[in-house]
Amino acid sequence: MNCFRDFTAIFSLNSKSLWKIAIGVFLVSIFFALYTNHAWEDWYITYRASKNLALGNGLVFIVGERVHSFTSPLGTLVPALLSFITGNTSDELVLWLYRIICCGLLSLTSVLLLRIAQATSMFNFSTAIMVGLFAFDAKIIDFSINGQETAFMMIFLAALLYALIIPSNNFPVRFGLSCAGLMWTRPDSFIYIGGLVLGFLLFMPESPQFNSRRELSKQILLAGIVALLAYLPWTLWTWYYYGTPIPHTILAKGLAYSTLGIDRIWYLLTQIVEFPYTSVFENSSVTDTFAPIYASIYGGWNAGLVYECKILALICAYYWCLPGGRRLARAVSFAVFVAHLYLSKLTPIVFPWYVPNVAFLSIFVLAQIMQQAMEVLGAEKYKVIAPRAFAYLPKVLYVCGGCVFLLCITMTFATGYEMNVQQEVIENGNRKKVGSWLKEHATSSLDTVFLECLGYIGFYSQLKMLDFPGMSSPEVVAARRKLGTNDFAALIWELQPNWLVLRPLEIYGIEAQMPDLLRSVYVAVEVFDVSDKIDSYANLPGRPYLQFDQTFVVFKKQ
Repeated sequence: MNCFRDFTAIFSLNSKSLWKIAIGVFLVSIFFALYTNHAWEDWYITYRASKNLALGNGLVFIVGERVHSFTSPLGTLVPALLSFITGNTSDELVLWLYRIICCGLLSLTSVLLLRIAQATSMFNFSTAIMVGLFAFDAKIIDFSINGQETAFMMIFLAALLYALIIPSNNFPVRFGLSCAGLMWTRPDSFIYIGGLVLGFLLFMPESPQFNSRRELSKQILLAGIVALLAYLPWTLWTWYYYGTPIPHTILAKGLAYSTLGIDRIWYLLTQIVEFPYTSVFENSSVTDTFAPIYASIYGGWNAGLVYECKILALICAYYWCLPGGRRLARAVSFAVFVAHLYLSKLTPIVFPWYVPNVAFLSIFVLAQIMQQAMEVLGAEKYKVIAPRAFAYLPKVLYVCGGCVFLLCITMTFATGYEMNVQQEVIENGNRKKVGSWLKEHATSSLDTVFLECLGYIGFYSQLKMLDFPGMSSPEVVAARRKLGTNDFAALIWELQPNWLVLRPLEIYGIEAQMPDLLRSVYVAVEVFDVSDKIDSYANLPGRPYLQFDQTFVVFKKQ
């Protein structure tokens, strides 16, 4: 009981200022949700399994097929619970309840950040930069309100930092439960946990609770036992229910790494060694850390803005290399570097909803760098050396911090506009309609559909999806393994689905590989095109990203 009180005491708000800031963070995210009403494509992939569980059909994407079609346990079970307690009456209500919970988690995360700032005697300005950048980061907000599990990652990452920094007699419980919470949120969370542990062991920030690396290692080992016990039930249950504890989404996305021969291992090692160079001169998760969603892939944003975001991210990723740097900042910076190495070199694609995790840690590093700069500028020994310079430098520092914060807010407002248009025109006005049309025109519920965008179309059609890369479909994964290819034409010929839903670029690729496939075997029966609506919006940021999904053609097998 004492351990539980100690763990939950971190959420006690005794200060009116903490309440005001927490409420402010909540309102920022909830207003973003109200304005955009954004629901990410993957929300409907996960929610189809959530709703089936709430209806008593099992935790499955397709009733009767035990396929682990989701990644986040909490991101699936919480919506299932919300759907169940609301009587499965409204999908929109479930999404809004989930949004409110996530906004509350962001609010509590800001409280943990403020507690850390208080405990480490951070100046008001560096504290404001930390909480302000967190509260207004576009990707953190959007992927917390659009149905993803980001808010859970934020609260548990903050709790992890809190456990490492703030002294406690119950460190193993506090740290272990934080680790377990991260694993319940995303199975790849061990990367972030390991990065932070290694960072603290390497740089040993000053702390009254750890006298040596040996003591820290011992406490982390005990915490690992707590985390293992807390996460073990989910592992055992999925092993029993699905036949494997590894989500099928991971198997589908990581098929290229399913066999690790000598050549593959050598390639990965080469990529890791080259990462310091490629992270600077090529696009990677470093580029995406503070940049808008998909800005580095599709463009449509000011190139100078993206470049400035990358410079900030590089500083955070390599600050640990600075010998005279603040040890706490270097420890977290090392975790940032490890996370970027994982996202950029060990995952097939840098998905934007993975980036908020490393952005959160980078924001913490930036605040620590600001803190160190203010401490240096306030030191009397430096003022004596150059009194005039040190009279103006604090003002320069404030201007720089203010510019970074202004850049963050600007991108958030622009992203809000972009996501508002995406939800109205692309999601509700196009993909949702494709799904509803398929449900109406399908011969039976057993009809199969080959497509890439699984979420909206899969949920609103309720048909059997043969999606690429196969997140809900073992048949697609098996076909990819059998044929040794990801070419749509070969996969379609192998699988023989009843329906195809394709973008123009995908059609072009199929016609180049098998010219007769979309002429003699399949016939185009419907076109969903909102390109004119997208073109009608003036000064739309990220336009190419929205244009990617503006046209879908539905084919039926003859």
